[in-house]
Amino acid sequence: GGGSAPPAAPSGGYGGAAAGAAEKSTLRAQWAGQFSKALQHDSWGQILEAQEEYQLMASQVAAKQTQPIFNSKEKDTMHRLGLCLGARAQALKTLNETVTTADMKSLESVFEVLFTGKEPDVFPVEASKYQSAMPIRPSSTDHEGEEVLAPEEAAASDDLQQHQQALRTVKGTVVCLRIEKIGLKDAQDYIDPYMTILVADNRQNLMDSRDTPVCTEKRATHVIVNKQVYLNVSLEDMHRQGAAIFFEFKHYKPKKKMVSTRCFSFMELNELKADEEMVLEIYHKPTDLKKKKLNLHSEKPLFFTSMQRSSTTE
Repeated sequence: GGGSAPPAAPSGGYGGAAAGAAEKSTLRAQWAGQFSKALQHDSWGQILEAQEEYQLMASQVAAKQTQPIFNSKEKDTMHRLGLCLGARAQALKTLNETVTTADMKSLESVFEVLFTGKEPDVFPVEASKYQSAMPIRPSSTDHEGEEVLAPEEAAASDDLQQHQQALRTVKGTVVCLRIEKIGLKDAQDYIDPYMTILVADNRQNLMDSRDTPVCTEKRATHVIVNKQVYLNVSLEDMHRQGAAIFFEFKHYKPKKKMVSTRCFSFMELNELKADEEMVLEIYHKPTDLKKKKLNLHSEKPLFFTSMQRSSTTE
């Protein structure tokens, strides 16, 4: 199935693991401080201040939640914290105590261990209390309350919507695939290139299909994709149907006025490991869902796959 090349070192302009660890440590301290302030307002009955702090924190958590530096466990914990913060802000507004001050107090210990690998396996607040909460949008509001979304924040907002949509609709484990780049010797020549991700069962029936946005960055021998895609089918369903995941590299041909598939790649489910990078081989078109007619096409793309447990299951 997949390539035998060793997994490539993490890439993608995040300055490697050290920078990620530093950012996480800063965030943990910042959020723990903000949270204890919000909780203090809450326990003293300062409703407006507490509501404002919780709301602000929920949008900050949302803005960070889908970033590639976080592993699946961290993303899941952030997702739950964000929903609780939003739900408590809402409860203070409507005075309908779905999530209580005591519930929020139990989250203090979670903020203390966030990003340390010691996040609790059992989240302290019951899922039924916060699951129906409306997710808060990521934002950077200025002091006048005007919402300012920089391009990368707009992308984070879009990513978060996809993520929340998947968590709402997929029953089981949500699979998020992060596609880094694809190596092609004529990388510069492609017009409006993008990737299509297909999930096909062992009878070649399509179970899901997703397109990345157009890739705007090209290097000498790589088209940089650098996108996350959330599958609409759970890991468990894919296993039940004996599915595989296919990646098609497509581009626009002006002379023919059509989009054409240049090459494809695929991975078997046993190659899909949470939070691991892997390299896949590229094959000549056409895409063969039977995985029989495989002619190698040259260099290798790099895919980073991460899986996340969906909060739709208890």
